[in-house]
Amino acid sequence: MATLLYILDYYLPHKWGVETVFEQIINRSLKEWYKVIVLTSWYDKKLKKEESDGNLTIIRAWWSRKSFVWHWFFEWRKILKANPDIVWIHTSTYWWAIPASLLGILYHKKVLLTVHEIFWKLWNRYKPLYSTWIYRLFEWFIFQLHFDFYHCVSSYTLNSLRVYYWIPDKKLFLAHNGVDYDFWDKKKVTKDESKIIKERFWLDNKWNLLYFGHTGISKGIDLLVDATPNLLEQEKDLQLIFNFIPAKRDNYIKEKLQKILHNLPVKERWRVKIWNWLSKNELRALVANVDWVIAPSLSEGFWSVHTETLALWTPLITTYIASLPEVVWWSVIFFAPDNKEDLCKAVHKLKIWDYKKMEEKHFSWDEQYEKLSEWYKTL
Repeated sequence: MATLLYILDYYLPHKWGVETVFEQIINRSLKEWYKVIVLTSWYDKKLKKEESDGNLTIIRAWWSRKSFVWHWFFEWRKILKANPDIVWIHTSTYWWAIPASLLGILYHKKVLLTVHEIFWKLWNRYKPLYSTWIYRLFEWFIFQLHFDFYHCVSSYTLNSLRVYYWIPDKKLFLAHNGVDYDFWDKKKVTKDESKIIKERFWLDNKWNLLYFGHTGISKGIDLLVDATPNLLEQEKDLQLIFNFIPAKRDNYIKEKLQKILHNLPVKERWRVKIWNWLSKNELRALVANVDWVIAPSLSEGFWSVHTETLALWTPLITTYIASLPEVVWWSVIFFAPDNKEDLCKAVHKLKIWDYKKMEEKHFSWDEQYEKLSEWYKTL
């Protein structure tokens, strides 16, 4: 039985967009009767250091995505020696791509790199001036390492690798991330779930605009927070709802939002709801019952917020940037990134149903895996 080694910053039960992508890939690899080893960070000491279930083994090492730099070599080579039937090492940008590449060279294993996004000069926008060059140099360094193939999750990402890092076409292939249409289905939201979510967020008799996801600078959340007073003043029946994934900047963003609200009349403050980490079923019910979702991204390789929102047939307001024109469909309003005035205009367009109607698109996890599997089977 052939073995696939996945080297990932984080894996389940840690769950963000990247973990969801690899959960789908790994589950399908197991169905194809591959033996799978996942090497990931031991970010929570309550989790077992090593656990196995059938053909799946998860090994957790150290405590963060960066700590491996000082510890990885001796432990990881034991895994390679103990599993000579490993045919592929599959990893992801950014940090753990380094040891994956080196292990591939040392043990003559093929290495596949999944590339979610390329920032290049966007680092100038996201990081302080004194550290920008460090991040740009780090990204450049990653793409100077040896990888046999590059899995790109969007045409935008693929073309960025071509243009900025001169990766040859023979090493590049496109396989869009999928959408779990069985879950993100409006029919799966029960009447009781809708009733509970409407009562919790006071959705009735208002225009409800939702932001959900993490608080990274690239998501454009700072612009939306800054525009909050303008939106409340412009649209008197508008309610803004924020559901944040706890992350590095979520406390900073919440504090910034609270300071802005503190300077508003009490009546206006009640029109902003701030929440943290709804369960997946609750989030689905909320997205299905609001009027619109806003995702003011500054860059995107391929992100689930947009595709999951539209799978529920909830209209979307977002930016015309990076991979987004490639992956969104149906009722979408675009606005210029990092432009508060244009954002406010876009929200008003939503109220008068001034949408850009786009042809429906479909992204299947099975289709993504079929393309990946072709590369796995080359060995």
